[in-house]
Amino acid sequence: MTQLDRRSFLTAAGSVPLWLGLRQSGLLVPRGQERTLLVLELVGGNDGLNTVIPIDDERYARLRPKLSAVRKGAHRLPDGTALHPALGQLHRQVLAGQATVLHGAGYAQPDRSHFRSRDIWHVADPQHQRVSNATTGWLGRAADLLAAKADGVPAAAIGGLEVPLVLRSRRVCVPSLRRLEDFQWLSAGGRGPMPANAATRAVVAAQPVAVDPSDLRAFLSATSQRAVSLADDLTRALARYEAKAEYPDSTLGRDLKLVAQLVVSGFGTRLLHVGMTGFDTHARQLPTHAGLLAQLDAALAAFVMDLTAHGRADQVVVFVHSEFGRRAAENASQGTDHGAAAPAFVLLGGAAGGVLGAVPDLAQLDDGDPIATTDFRRIYRDLLQWLGLSPETVLDGSHATAGLWPVATIR
Repeated sequence: MTQLDRRSFLTAAGSVPLWLGLRQSGLLVPRGQERTLLVLELVGGNDGLNTVIPIDDERYARLRPKLSAVRKGAHRLPDGTALHPALGQLHRQVLAGQATVLHGAGYAQPDRSHFRSRDIWHVADPQHQRVSNATTGWLGRAADLLAAKADGVPAAAIGGLEVPLVLRSRRVCVPSLRRLEDFQWLSAGGRGPMPANAATRAVVAAQPVAVDPSDLRAFLSATSQRAVSLADDLTRALARYEAKAEYPDSTLGRDLKLVAQLVVSGFGTRLLHVGMTGFDTHARQLPTHAGLLAQLDAALAAFVMDLTAHGRADQVVVFVHSEFGRRAAENASQGTDHGAAAPAFVLLGGAAGGVLGAVPDLAQLDDGDPIATTDFRRIYRDLLQWLGLSPETVLDGSHATAGLWPVATIR
């Protein structure tokens, strides 16, 4: 029997993602029209007051003599606010009922540290102090619930090299994906960066099946065999997807196209996280922020168009948020510093549409910041209910019920 030499073994084993090796077959079986949640995080603290502009409030211009220039060309909303000029396509989606603007998302006694504030949003606990080995994220806990009901990979991080805290779970091995093709090189019809290697496939196929759990070599050989089979399944699954929108050539555009591939191809991955960086705009904010929001607008528009054309828009919700907003007043560098509450957005299938929550009151600031009027855990609760999961289980019963808008975030 052909044996795996050290070089071939390391090559094969190193190409097998841990999540493929530890899952059973059935990973790529189409799951039908299951609901999927994409959390898109604007990392760095997005300036909420220049994203959803209180355009009719004269205090806004006094607080921001330079940055209030974005009022020119802004897209008006029905409650006396307006979207940044770069968010024209999102504005049309809001008016069409495909997207919802959520004012004042945050929590009481805000923390202006990027790290702790992100941890709070990821863990879903405003009292959270320190990450330990036992700490889990709210999407990770939701993934545990989904894994208990069905085989497969319930959650994935898209675009990064590490799995963020929000997806850390107790039982599920959550992958971090940059390109689906990177996992296909063992497939005879793969589109990955390396050509199919028939000799390697033959070597892997000839390895003994693990019988004794203590036989690590046999176990790893079996893992490699499953990876070859799953790579073939992956190639066939990708053939079911053809983009029906032109995605922008940006990191976010590529990430959202990958999300669309996962959704349309029927992977059964129902919880997805994408991070978009660059929102820590302490200086010369106007051009930087405009560029970032233009990228966001174009990528989201392509994603909505793609899923709509594939008939999947009703089964997907996109939740867009940042770890905090910015100060109400601009700084001396024509930028803004770390703040507190900020608007969030919900798009596609479950969006209630329009604008929800109280417009930021610039006459009532908390240490120079707009006050949170929408507890972020209430949004999580609505998203989990839409997915058919128990908010009490995922959020450990900590979701708030007071001081929130009286209508649901999503249908």
